Amino acid sequence: MERYKVTEDADMLAPDWLAIRINYKTVKFVYGILDGYSFLKGVRIDVQMAKIGDTICFDGNGLSVERR
Repeated sequence: MERYKVTEDADMLAPDWLAIRINYKTVKFVYGILDGYSFLKGVRIDVQMAKIGDTICFDGNGLSVERR
């Protein structure tokens, strides 16, 4: 089982098994804008939202989110 802890720079440092699944429908990076500064709020996987500090798990069949 592969695990990845979501950090503030997850959009740049995502592991290969997560990066190849980003299709803006199932896996999507969610950004917020505060005073003109764009920041990563989390990663949306289907209907689940992995916020900063949560763990994304990949077991070979699908992705899941573990809370802090």
